Amino acid sequence: MAQTAKHKKNGVVAKKLVGLADLVITAAQRSKDPTLAIPIRALSNVAFNERKGMIEMGHKKQARSFFNIGMAKKFMQTILVADALSELQRAALTTSLREIYYRTKHTIQDSHENTFDTQDESDPIIEDLEVSLAALREELHVRAENGGSIVGPLVLEDDGDRVDCAKLGKGGYSVPSIVEPGYVDIRRCTADFVLLVEKGTQWNRLSEDKFWRRYNCVLLTGNGQPPRGVRRLARRLHEDYRLPVYVLVDNDP
Repeated sequence: MAQTAKHKKNGVVAKKLVGLADLVITAAQRSKDPTLAIPIRALSNVAFNERKGMIEMGHKKQARSFFNIGMAKKFMQTILVADALSELQRAALTTSLREIYYRTKHTIQDSHENTFDTQDESDPIIEDLEVSLAALREELHVRAENGGSIVGPLVLEDDGDRVDCAKLGKGGYSVPSIVEPGYVDIRRCTADFVLLVEKGTQWNRLSEDKFWRRYNCVLLTGNGQPPRGVRRLARRLHEDYRLPVYVLVDNDP
């Protein structure tokens, strides 16, 4: 059932990407200026939702049009990246942020102008598409490197494989960048709490000492500033299993 939901979501995302192309084609057929509405990713457009306990993006958007000289290049970059992401959807392949940059970088014919000069230009475009299409980066088939580890009395199902986090040695399970249901499912958790450790070296010490077994907890780290997968997994354990989450950090406000 979870895999079915995952495939259904992939189909929705693919249609949204094609919808961007349809928008441009329709505007061209009507001799109109092709324009994309991009949600503004700034502090001025976010608010804290007390009921959900999270910061949410507001409804303010910025028009990105092709006939505006100041926006033309960014409009082109957005469509170029969207095309690359759509190609990944059709091929059922996944790639990295870096590879998207290389896929879309080239010199425009009969000019000395590059589509992208650095990856700092392409990464924000992917973030723009995430919020515009209401899809996670990983649902666009772009993955970040695994950036955390977890060990303890927890059983997961990752892409059909059963993962017992109590039987993976001191290194634990490498937390992927997406841990949403259908990608990573929690099958069993008998822990009393989650201990989220900031530093990877401290997590290693606690894991080697089997701290999690002695105190019956899930031991989790993001190796510094925790990536989205680690933060989301901690939240899922808190919400789905009502586990308190304690955080061990250094004294550096």
